[in-house]
Amino acid sequence: MKIRLILISLLLSYCSSTGINQEVIQITNLNINSLQNLDSDNETNLDSEFLIINYWASWCLECIEEHDLLISLNQIESFNGKVVLISFQDNVSNSLDFLNKYGYGDLIYLIDNKSEFAINSGVFGVPETHIIKKGEIIKKYIGPLSFSDVEEIIILYS
Repeated sequence: MKIRLILISLLLSYCSSTGINQEVIQITNLNINSLQNLDSDNETNLDSEFLIINYWASWCLECIEEHDLLISLNQIESFNGKVVLISFQDNVSNSLDFLNKYGYGDLIYLIDNKSEFAINSGVFGVPETHIIKKGEIIKKYIGPLSFSDVEEIIILYS
C-alpha cells in the first residue's frame, strides 16, 4: 500500500513539474497539409501567431455542449478566424452530420484523418482545446469548455 502511495505521489509530482509551456507544437504548412477541409481537399494555411484549436468528434456528447460557446467565441472580433475545430478519430460524413445538426458558425473546420496532428499536439481525447501562441501550446483545456473557460480566454488573450 505504501509503495502505491509513493508511486502515485512521484507520478503526480512529475506531472505537476512538467509545465505545459515546455510542450511545443510547430504549426507549419507541413503539419497542416496532413489535414483536409471537411468539404474539400484544399490545403489549409493557418496563422500560427495565435490560434484556438479544439479537437472534437461527432460521437462526443461534451462536444455538443461546448459547440455553441466556440461559435460565440469566434464572433468576437479579436478571435474571428482564429478558432479552429479539428475532427478527431471521426469520418467526414459523421462530422458533416454533426455540423448540419448543431451549426457551422464561421469557424474553420478540419479533419485529422491519421490523428498525427493531434497525437503530435499531445491530445488525450475529445473535447480538448489548445491555445497556441507563436507556434507553442500555452494553455490546454481538457474536457468541455465552460462559460468561465471562455471568459478566461477572452480576458487573457483578447
